[in-house]
Amino acid sequence: MYMNFIRKIAQNQVDEETHNAFVRYSMGEFEKEDYVIKVAGKNIKIGAGFEWVNAMLKFTCSLCEGDVELSGVIPTMKEINAILDKYGIQYEEKRRYGKSGSKYELKATMPAAKALEMLQELSNNYLLINLKSEGRTVKIKKMETPKPGGLVPKFVMTTLKKEDLEKVKQEFLFDVDVADFKEAIINHTYKITDIDVDEALLEQDPARARREAKRKGTIYRKVTVDGQETKKEYTFEV
Repeated sequence: MYMNFIRKIAQNQVDEETHNAFVRYSMGEFEKEDYVIKVAGKNIKIGAGFEWVNAMLKFTCSLCEGDVELSGVIPTMKEINAILDKYGIQYEEKRRYGKSGSKYELKATMPAAKALEMLQELSNNYLLINLKSEGRTVKIKKMETPKPGGLVPKFVMTTLKKEDLEKVKQEFLFDVDVADFKEAIINHTYKITDIDVDEALLEQDPARARREAKRKGTIYRKVTVDGQETKKEYTFEV
């Protein structure tokens, strides 16, 4: 199971979660925040933009073996009470001031396997959740979605163990040949050239039509590992 939506596109494994990563985009060219991996001592530090929150949570959780502590917010227009209840999550549903839908403030401690299952079931929402487990952490900068188009470097910060490096390389440096390194900087630019919208649905429910529309274009990917640069391009329809 891939956590990285860019890898899913590159390896033709597009799913609903990949689609959701692009629903905030109109036509045009969008340069994204750097995805930075630093290896120092016994730790790996990863800083990334807002759209990586779900991937980093699920990836980190997949590495954990004991219990994980979760705390944060899920802002959504969907009703997720039944899922939270299913996993025994303590939560409070509140209004989102100035925005549609609700925000679910939650706190829980559970086995990593169960937490990963829950995060996967909720992955069609933005999971603004801090995670902590035996030396691994995920920290969210702000418990609200940023404005579309705005760049927020280090919106999600992740700390992993040095022993996780091989899996980090497989998941996030999947298309470059790399051994040990000190710093890897990944930059993506999205060029969206077409948006396929259901015209009938657009008349009936414009918001839903925009959410369900398919976006087509190219991802320009630049990976710089200890100063050595590699460029890739991936076309997509999501």
